[in-house]
Amino acid sequence: MSTKTTTAEFTAVKLGRVSRQVVEQFQEKVRAGHLKPGDRLPPERELAVQFGVGRNSMREALRELDLLGLVTSRHGEGTFVAVPSAEALMAPFRAVIELSSTAGDSVMEFRRVFEPGVAALAATNLTDAGRDLLYAALVEFENRVAAGDDTVVGADADFHLMTGHATGNPTVIGVHTALYALLKDFRSNLSRSSYAPSDTAVAGHRLIYEAILARDPDAAAAAMREHLDDVSGALDHIC
Repeated sequence: MSTKTTTAEFTAVKLGRVSRQVVEQFQEKVRAGHLKPGDRLPPERELAVQFGVGRNSMREALRELDLLGLVTSRHGEGTFVAVPSAEALMAPFRAVIELSSTAGDSVMEFRRVFEPGVAALAATNLTDAGRDLLYAALVEFENRVAAGDDTVVGADADFHLMTGHATGNPTVIGVHTALYALLKDFRSNLSRSSYAPSDTAVAGHRLIYEAILARDPDAAAAAMREHLDDVSGALDHIC
């Protein structure tokens, strides 16, 4: 990865909330391809001059860009345009969710809207490779539940992630992966006592798999919806 400072030029911002304008201009440079992952930004002082803002406003903008997952700082090296990742995709939502008193409910509601559609698309687009990955994830989950393995939460997530991969749709896969990257933080706080998949969860996964295998979108969506209802009823907070 190159450490050469980017040659992209910025323009002075107008009056108003200048830090927000800095962020928006930065985002536009990324979209236009003038800033690429791995590019090193000029020093803060130089950036402030280019944008025509004070150092404090520039610092605030860089903090916001960092929170959005758009830049990353390396000690002794500088600030760089971040490499896209699932975590970065969910960054704008993370703070809102973490500050919400109903975080678990809101995320589960999103899952109820999103994941049945994922299952339906997986049933429509299923390939032999997708089938094999999904089956392997199903068996792994069942084995870990049977063994009482503490890593069962991860196996649960992997099965759901494989339904996304089975769609073959890059956008769905990206959003689905980002969702579970966010869920990972919340799931890590769950103890075995608060999240202990039962025979109902195992049966739910198998019904989802069988509907996708049968290439029945309606049945796959219904099975996923029923499974999420069961999960929601079993947990007092996000899973």
